[in-house]
Amino acid sequence: MRKSAILVSLMLCLNMAAWAQSEAPKVVVTSFTVRSAQDLPDVRKTLREVMVRQLSELGLQAVESTEVVNSEGQARAVARGLNADYALYGSFNKIGNSISIDAKLVHTPGQKKTQVLFGQESGMENLVKAADTVSKDVAVFLLAKAVIADIQVKGNERIESAAIQLNVKSKVGEILSPEQVREDIRSIYKMGYFEKVEAEVTDTSKGKLLTFVVRENPTIQEVNIKGNKKVKEKDILAAIATKPYTVLEKNVINEDVQKILKLYQQKGYYNAQVATDITYPRDPRNAVVTFNIEEKGRIDIEEISFTGNEHFSDRKLRGVMQTKQKSMWLSWFTDRGILQKDILDTDVDRLTVYYHDRGFMDAKVGTPDVSFREDGIYIEIPVQEGERYRVKDVNITGGSAEDNEQLQEKLKVKEEDYFSREKLREDVQEISKAYMNQGYAYVEVNPDVKQDQAAHTTNIVYQVDRGNEVHIGTITISGNTKTRDKVIRREIDLAEGEKFSADKLEKSMTDLRKLDFFENVEIVPTEGASPEVMNLDVKVKEKFTGSVSVGGGYSSDDGLFVTGEVVQRNLFGKGQYLGVKGYLGQSAQRYVLSFTEPWLFDKPINAGFDVYNWVRDYPDFTKDSVGMRLRSGYAFGNWSMISGYYTFENAKISNVADDASSILKSQEGRTNLSAVTGILERDSTDHPFLPTKGSINVVSLQYASPYMGSDSDFLKSELESGWFFPLYWKLVGFVKGSAGWITESSSDPAPIYERFFLGGINTLRAFNWGEVGPQDENGEYIGGTTYSLANVELLFPLLEKMGMRGVLFFDAGNAYLGSNPFKFEDYRYDAGAGVRWNSPLGPLRVEWAYNLDRREGESSNKFQFSAGAFF
Repeated sequence: MRKSAILVSLMLCLNMAAWAQSEAPKVVVTSFTVRSAQDLPDVRKTLREVMVRQLSELGLQAVESTEVVNSEGQARAVARGLNADYALYGSFNKIGNSISIDAKLVHTPGQKKTQVLFGQESGMENLVKAADTVSKDVAVFLLAKAVIADIQVKGNERIESAAIQLNVKSKVGEILSPEQVREDIRSIYKMGYFEKVEAEVTDTSKGKLLTFVVRENPTIQEVNIKGNKKVKEKDILAAIATKPYTVLEKNVINEDVQKILKLYQQKGYYNAQVATDITYPRDPRNAVVTFNIEEKGRIDIEEISFTGNEHFSDRKLRGVMQTKQKSMWLSWFTDRGILQKDILDTDVDRLTVYYHDRGFMDAKVGTPDVSFREDGIYIEIPVQEGERYRVKDVNITGGSAEDNEQLQEKLKVKEEDYFSREKLREDVQEISKAYMNQGYAYVEVNPDVKQDQAAHTTNIVYQVDRGNEVHIGTITISGNTKTRDKVIRREIDLAEGEKFSADKLEKSMTDLRKLDFFENVEIVPTEGASPEVMNLDVKVKEKFTGSVSVGGGYSSDDGLFVTGEVVQRNLFGKGQYLGVKGYLGQSAQRYVLSFTEPWLFDKPINAGFDVYNWVRDYPDFTKDSVGMRLRSGYAFGNWSMISGYYTFENAKISNVADDASSILKSQEGRTNLSAVTGILERDSTDHPFLPTKGSINVVSLQYASPYMGSDSDFLKSELESGWFFPLYWKLVGFVKGSAGWITESSSDPAPIYERFFLGGINTLRAFNWGEVGPQDENGEYIGGTTYSLANVELLFPLLEKMGMRGVLFFDAGNAYLGSNPFKFEDYRYDAGAGVRWNSPLGPLRVEWAYNLDRREGESSNKFQFSAGAFF
């Protein structure tokens, strides 16, 4: 259908061309008079040839005459001699850089009025453009019937006429060009929305009416996906461009087939096939598009092998790659064993870097040979190791001799070591940063590496060009529509007039981002008044810092719970925090009003207060408390914080059983707690929920005394240290130890709710909360005054892209009455496994623990579950 439409259109255009030639008058172009201060010998000839060509292209019969004409009579005489209907004569003028053509079009019989024409441009290079202006005016006058009076579009239903006309280059007021109309038809076809395009030309009193008649492709009423099991339908529909209620485009459908195949290849289904079926069940203008998928079996990487590797085994080199062989167990849960071309290409670079970092300076890793066989994919990677080079000599030149001597000791590239490009790069950064921290912002460090191929050694010289010492000029801040300049400036470690420091600039960026007040933060260095001065432009983009949120979840300790909060993290643009939070669970309810000033007296000291009401149901009693807390803290280093707070709390202990122990009964009623607490904390982990390295170390002391208005007299101290460290592959180990002591007076003991209750998802996971520790004479748990606990975990990725981990764990510990928390002979033990998922709705933990020393009346195992967060 499309070919026939084009044929009809071409015939139409040929008929138009024939009409134009049969009706066109004949024009003779004479030699123009040239007026110029310069000698322009070729202008007459050029102008004649250009205008004859232009007039012919516009549909006129044009001839030239070498005779210079100065009057209408001479022009008519030349025209009669050549049997022309019209004569074109005039002058070409050049004044300075300006050029102009002053022309007259003379009717040979003299029955029509002479037309005066004019074209002007700047520069001789625009001579053709000036002539084109005159030629078009001639054509418009002589071919009035061939001038386009209007352009219209017919037949379109969904595609706007304006959108179609954007692809049409024919213009109203111009001469109708068959060639241009033919090109316009092609451009409309290329839009992809039409199965037929034709052009119609009709005469009107004002000229030609050019109409493009189109027939649109059918509309897609429905898109079906059939045969898919391994890829979700919603993922396929999201990937393809074919959508309901859009125009059917077969080229788009073909592209969508490739997109679907790519989705399957990403999951290892390389033999998957996709066929398309386009039907018109109810209306020939409404199409149903069906993608029929035949998934076939998944093809995994069966083997990755190497050729040419002598120093490193295949297993060692496979460990460098992100592409992995199929695993009997892990391939069921992860994408291990799936071939992804872009990752394999990156692996070639990884292997090359691996060799270069171990002395093989000339090593080359070739293009992997990938073969698909019936039992799987086989990849063979060629390696040319070359010779291995050792470092013979390392020196630093330029800069300060004293600084270079100190830096020499810190270099990672050492004499007699194998050459390493990674260590070389790190040394360049170390040297650069050391000098930048001294104010040399534009320091350049160029490593000169010379190979001795005969001895297989290298000499390395780090050439330092310090440049000028740079001081900070002006610091300007822009983009902050709400946050005050002071709040931003106090996070910038560099001050005006101070020497430049790379470390301080980097820390300033980090601190500004940690505020979480801005969508984007940039600190852009710019040139100052002199090469020794650098200005800093701090550019920020504000984000919303107020929020209203609700959430919910379930935990083994508190059961079902719902939460809500109203928070403003940047109150009045001062960086202050104000929030109201509520927590309502089956076993606990808590309501808190909090305020924090992060810079007290413009010093990096935070201060604030909390007012709260907390109700919690313990196994043997209920605590209902109202209190307030005054707090302050100071962050130092990169990860450390020291903080302290004062707490005053009025608590009521109720719902104590009649047969409860004397300890519980003595706590019944209302009491006041007045205490001060100090905490020293260091947290260097790399993720709040799924860390892979770093540690959390906390020391806390809480002291309550009747001298402060407290009904109890005690000192409570706790130590906690947890360490994450990467192991083989992507395994992460975690070891945590914690212990606590309460020293109390016999007359005013610590409240029972301040004691240590072990058990639950965060301590000993084979027990419910509070089920580990001392019991009274009735077998009720009363908490310990000391405790010690050890947790060991092995974490491994399950669905890494989704933020899901598996965990194997072992717990050991107990709580005691007395001063010794390390009674290992009384420890309770459990072990188990679980899953942790950093889900879109918040952290989720599901863990099963087995009681390794089960006692009478205890369950052998326990499921622990925790989920839910603000969202």
